[in-house]
Amino acid sequence: MPDTAEYLTRIRTYTQSKDPLELQGQAPRLLDELLANASDGQLTQRPGPNKWSIGEILAHVAEDEIATAWRYRQMVEHSGVELAGFDQDLWARLGDYGSRRPEDSLALFRLLRGANLQFLQKLSREQWECSGIHAERGRITVRDLAVHMAGHDANHIEQIRNILAKGV
Repeated sequence: MPDTAEYLTRIRTYTQSKDPLELQGQAPRLLDELLANASDGQLTQRPGPNKWSIGEILAHVAEDEIATAWRYRQMVEHSGVELAGFDQDLWARLGDYGSRRPEDSLALFRLLRGANLQFLQKLSREQWECSGIHAERGRITVRDLAVHMAGHDANHIEQIRNILAKGV
């Protein structure tokens, strides 16, 4: 499903004037804090039809981090590379996100995010400007993707906060 203008604007709002690496580094800790006292029911119950549970959101952010790891590295190695999009709903069905243990998804996210942050922190100024041609967003740099992922995190953290606040 392609990104909508409203979604991209919301993502940018979360990251405006903030360090994307700092935001990305905070995401696993924020998730740990949010989920520390969540019950199994809160983690696995869907808040509505065609809406992901917290556990499914965690599986999504973990798998999105896999795709992002590949994209960062491909852009640095082959600046200008074409970057395919992916169908997150298909990935959720194929990966059976609903059957995954939320703590396993969070652990995978934490591990992948750590590896990506380590990679990004070592990039030169020139490497941050390496780019790819994203199937949905057009030309993006490594920096653009890092900012997008920080906003993506914030968007899903806000979703999780809302689910927990509603007591679903």
